[in-house]
Amino acid sequence: MHLYSFAPEEEGTDTLGGGVTTSETWKGRLPAWVLAAAFLGLAAGIVFGQRMAVLQPVGFAYTMMLESVVYPYLLSSLIGGLGGLTRARAWRLFQSSWGVYVFLWVISFAMIFALGAAIPSAPPPSVVEAGGDQGGVSLIALLIPANIIEALSRNYVPAVVIFAVAFGVAIQTIKQKGALLEVIEVVRRGSLQIWGWVVYFAPVGVFALFASTAGTIAPEAAGQLTVYLSLFLIGTFTLAFVVLPLVLSAVAPANARELLAEFRPALTLAVVTTLSVSALPFIQSAAERVLAKAGVTGEEAKDVVEAQVSLSYVFAQLGNYFIALFIVYASYHFRVPLSVFQDLLLSPLALLSGIGSPSATIEGVHFLATWLGMPDNAQALYTESMTVTRYGQVIVSVVGFGVGLIAVPLIYFRKVRWRPARLFAGLGAGAVIAIAVVVSARSIEHRLFPPPSDAAMLARTMDPALVAGVDVTIVDRSAQQPAPIEGPATLDGIRSRGVLRVGYASNVPPFNYFNADDALVGFDISYAYRLAKDLHVRLELVPLGWEKVTEELTAHMFDIVMAGAYATSDRLRNLVVTEPYFASPVGLIVRSENVEEYMNYQAIAARDDLTLGVFPDPVLSPLIQHLFPHARIIDVDSYQDLLRSPQIDAAIWSLDQARTWAAAHRDYVAVKPEGMGSPFVFVYLLPPDSQSVAEFVNVWMDLKRNDGFREEQEAYWIKGESRARSHPRWNLLDAALHWWHARAEAPK
Repeated sequence: MHLYSFAPEEEGTDTLGGGVTTSETWKGRLPAWVLAAAFLGLAAGIVFGQRMAVLQPVGFAYTMMLESVVYPYLLSSLIGGLGGLTRARAWRLFQSSWGVYVFLWVISFAMIFALGAAIPSAPPPSVVEAGGDQGGVSLIALLIPANIIEALSRNYVPAVVIFAVAFGVAIQTIKQKGALLEVIEVVRRGSLQIWGWVVYFAPVGVFALFASTAGTIAPEAAGQLTVYLSLFLIGTFTLAFVVLPLVLSAVAPANARELLAEFRPALTLAVVTTLSVSALPFIQSAAERVLAKAGVTGEEAKDVVEAQVSLSYVFAQLGNYFIALFIVYASYHFRVPLSVFQDLLLSPLALLSGIGSPSATIEGVHFLATWLGMPDNAQALYTESMTVTRYGQVIVSVVGFGVGLIAVPLIYFRKVRWRPARLFAGLGAGAVIAIAVVVSARSIEHRLFPPPSDAAMLARTMDPALVAGVDVTIVDRSAQQPAPIEGPATLDGIRSRGVLRVGYASNVPPFNYFNADDALVGFDISYAYRLAKDLHVRLELVPLGWEKVTEELTAHMFDIVMAGAYATSDRLRNLVVTEPYFASPVGLIVRSENVEEYMNYQAIAARDDLTLGVFPDPVLSPLIQHLFPHARIIDVDSYQDLLRSPQIDAAIWSLDQARTWAAAHRDYVAVKPEGMGSPFVFVYLLPPDSQSVAEFVNVWMDLKRNDGFREEQEAYWIKGESRARSHPRWNLLDAALHWWHARAEAPK
């Protein structure tokens, strides 16, 4: 039976993708041309920088065309490949192949979890919400597709694969299946035809991809991922260039160096395209040459090899399984500890989620991260890391294809030349490398994985593009008491004075606080700068005291207070307030080992042995006395006092502020107890006769939501994400032009 062919169909030609023939010259030169295009793309990115972003659509189009037929190919390969086999041949092929693939999975996951031991266990989470959904994707929905169309639309790769395997095995029992298999074969060959067409444009697509990536990627993009990226590349390169070649040489008629030489064209094309599928024709040709040395030839051998092309692409994508290593890292990074049950399920679920193309792993990470209750930006972090990891990912996958295409036919035709010394050498070398990496990482763990601190929060700065052009004065009230504002409390009054006076609080992170450079920063400070900039007035920042804020606003000491202020009945009654711009539930800061004691508000409020810490705040103090009438209340100047005061059981704050604080302190968790009550509502406060200004600010804040300013500030100050680059990345052309202009303008 003739199955799927990447092999030569007639002497002197090669079939590239089921019908697209290329000359031997083209096949031999394509990797070199693609590699040259990659180097030219890198050079163009370095020379021209972000100007190369214009090529991104070309690179994306090339990649999307290659990926567009992944699912048609996956389904048709599995259903047709399994369904087209006779029961006898299928059973013999299964007996010959299952051990090979299981062995590949075992050594891959052994390497993954060995290297994962270099990553410390996840610290307690920074926030716990009672009754919160801690795991999203149902394992049943992940594995059993009630609706295969829905599974395809949602990229439920495990469900799609299980459906295809079950359907393919079921078809084996159907006698009149020829017409269906012909249709499936047409779909599969059509998928390969598209790949064959696109491969002709590989040099152009690769040049565009490398030029746009090299020209736009920020050097600091991989900063926080350095350890994970290093572990990933060490693991994949060790498997691809040490373990797998040595293991394969234990049964094949070639040594490890000869095997890698055979795989070189396939590896070159896969690396420069970052698509493992592009290497299939070349890895099949390499496998056929190696098998011929062992005497595996003929029509049946051809059928077995062609069947393995499809099966290896599905089951030997070893690089895809390294999503398990990312999940181990993400568990630490996002402070989401894994239970024993989750640890046990991680390997099989990563295996199922990793089936398919390398790009399918993005959805695989989404499944696993959602199942484990990780934040939404886990998938974005993985996508960012793929800038580096995709090279190791495709390299080890291509070598995995080679192992499947060579080892299985050798076992099938009983042509194995057993050399156990090479097997043990490969496994031993992999073990030694993994152990050395783990021991080295553990010896400097305090440097690789520093404990959480408030350093990250204190390192945050104002956006240079935002503060540029704003004339700002930060008033020191201990040295000079500002006079009340004269003139009407209106928008015209502010413009006529040319000054916007904003009241701020010095210790209300992430809204107002002083950073490590003693600069006033925060979410609300960013809004103050933007408001002054949009009004074309100077900005005056004046510190306030919460106990006198109503009195001072009434006396017109400020135009507006932008300081993480809560809406209260007293403020609503005596002042003008804006529409709420932020809301956060009431939260508690507790020690991580005591979290379970603080999950239910009624149980906490009933305790008479509870000691709570609180800022001497006109809002927090009455609230805590109302919510916890039996508790002993201790005023604290800062929640850092919790670290020095073991008698304090917990502190109360808004949940988002508590989360920010707990994220910087490993042994503490922000908790949202069930039944705690209404959230804190944040508003800007204005003098009682400033209704027209408040109306303007409300409209202005709506505009800031619509133009993306609100989203940017929330991502940076509230969620702690990195700020997008505001200036072009360095490039050689601009550097040369800058040097030339500086030289031309220098005095003679």
